[in-house]
Amino acid sequence: MDPLPSSSGGSAQSINTFDVKSGAKAKGSWRHLFVTGGVASLLFMLFIILPQQYASMSTEMEVHESVNHHDIIETVPITIVCQLSGEMGNNIGKFLRCLSLKWWLESGAFYNSTNKLGFSARVALRHQDANKWVRGAKDLQRCFPNTNKYDFSEANNPEFANIWKTQHQLLGGDERVGVDPPFNEINKFYDEENIAIGLQSFVSEVSKHHALMYNSASKRNVSLPFLFSGQFQRIDYLADHFYQESKQFFRFDESCCKVKADPDENVFHYRNFKKEMPKRWNSYGFHEADPQQAANSIFGHLKEGDKVAIVTRFGGETAQPYVDAFEAKGLKVRVVDGQDGPADFCFLMSAQKEIAGLSISTYLTWAGYLGNATRVISYTMASSMSVHKVVELHNCTSPGLKG
Repeated sequence: MDPLPSSSGGSAQSINTFDVKSGAKAKGSWRHLFVTGGVASLLFMLFIILPQQYASMSTEMEVHESVNHHDIIETVPITIVCQLSGEMGNNIGKFLRCLSLKWWLESGAFYNSTNKLGFSARVALRHQDANKWVRGAKDLQRCFPNTNKYDFSEANNPEFANIWKTQHQLLGGDERVGVDPPFNEINKFYDEENIAIGLQSFVSEVSKHHALMYNSASKRNVSLPFLFSGQFQRIDYLADHFYQESKQFFRFDESCCKVKADPDENVFHYRNFKKEMPKRWNSYGFHEADPQQAANSIFGHLKEGDKVAIVTRFGGETAQPYVDAFEAKGLKVRVVDGQDGPADFCFLMSAQKEIAGLSISTYLTWAGYLGNATRVISYTMASSMSVHKVVELHNCTSPGLKG
């Protein structure tokens, strides 16, 4: 399970809520809950994803929602090199960003009526240097069959490093692989306008200069120029716009499941970073709600007799204080523990009511996005605000996200 930079904000002296939309079945309001209590302050971001018009693009760019493909006189093959990192959750986020760039380019959104080019984009993977990538790749290929056709080491060889240097000599940037590549606007954090600027610049360069360079190590061609993406996807414009494509690509193989949530069961994901990273959790800002905060603020709206499953990768005894706090409110509680990462992911995906967990857990983010939950509650501790970046929330339009 992988952490991701989280959203953050300030605390208030009392509880205030803001609902964009209400509705029992709506998978769709962004709701902010500010809580102050005791020594630790919290900022909870509760989101149930809602409609919003697609983000507007600058009028200086020629961006199209649809193109008559009869107007395209040549379809140009291009490569998006995708820098992965971490375990399964982080890899899903980075993979999705690269696929979204591919789908956006192929959609005709960057069609130019002067050169009339279309694009056929291919994602080439590059794993991180640390061995952590091995388990992440195995989990992805075991549980998401559409990833099996990808070579996770395609861009990890001296031949690709030479191709990188060739692009550096032509277009600038840094000659070190992965550092400050051309068209680096696409790696801006949650900024679709800058991403569009980067893609527009790339398309313009392709229209002037385009070649294919053969990587003899991977036995694949790499376009020159190529794009290099090392950014995480989040619930943003791209995740909204290409929701159906993402769901189809990341189809989960249920052979990776062990148990599933009951249809009437809410799920609390207890990551327990303090146990997982005893030396680093505090400095990294990986602070989690304590049992009383979880019971009274995150699931404070549940009624006596409602069901909660606590899913955790560690032994059930570590979750006992949360069990006690939930049961003190009259909730029916069980603990699901001792599973591997993909099985926990399956359990979160299978929930049909609410799932809740720490926003920096990419398992929580992508299980909520790809799964069946009616409501996803993602929280950030105010004590983490000095570590994590502020993220502007995106209200979605996709029917699969808004309800």
